[in-house]
Amino acid sequence: MLGISMLVLAYFLLIPGAEQLRDLQAQVKPTVSLYSNPKPLGEKFPLINDEGQIISLAEAVKNKWAILYFGYTSCPDVCPTDLATLNQTLKSMQYADKLQIVFISVDPNRDVGRLSDFTQKFNSKFIGLSAKEEVLNKMTKMLGVYHEVSQTKQRATKNHSNHKAMKTNNNYLINHTASYLLLNPKLELIGLLTNPHYAKKMAKALDLIIETLD
Repeated sequence: MLGISMLVLAYFLLIPGAEQLRDLQAQVKPTVSLYSNPKPLGEKFPLINDEGQIISLAEAVKNKWAILYFGYTSCPDVCPTDLATLNQTLKSMQYADKLQIVFISVDPNRDVGRLSDFTQKFNSKFIGLSAKEEVLNKMTKMLGVYHEVSQTKQRATKNHSNHKAMKTNNNYLINHTASYLLLNPKLELIGLLTNPHYAKKMAKALDLIIETLD
């Protein structure tokens, strides 16, 4: 009986309750919007690495907390800036070793084969992955991530009526969400970090979240 009582007590001491979660939400706002009801990702989405091999998100993050960032390697400004900010964030964190950054390309046709080279320019521990188009579309839809080829590219494609003169136009931009998605070690989406991104503020908020919920 004593053993059961101790287990119940440990549960209430170690598992964050609604009040503790509200306190944490208040402390990390507006840097992190922390969700009350996490959204599980599980093994629903097979990702691919530079060799085109299938790798699960669980294999990539290895039971760590994770930040997912959706972008593309040809992005002229936003993606490099955001990845550099994530690098600075990790440098300021106490629990950086418990957090894995995963860059997921929304441009697999151009990016598979160059993901590692791109991400490791910012941090050698960053992981770059992508997915087949149908998987990518399902994943981004579930997570509320927007991505779309720019209208300039779309118009250029539609105007190629002469097939003999048609050439593949690989010089295009992609409009995409520039938020960081925070996952806990159970692969549940628990928070969103939206612009503006400040490295020191993010480091403080992420350390507090990991310390409280890990």
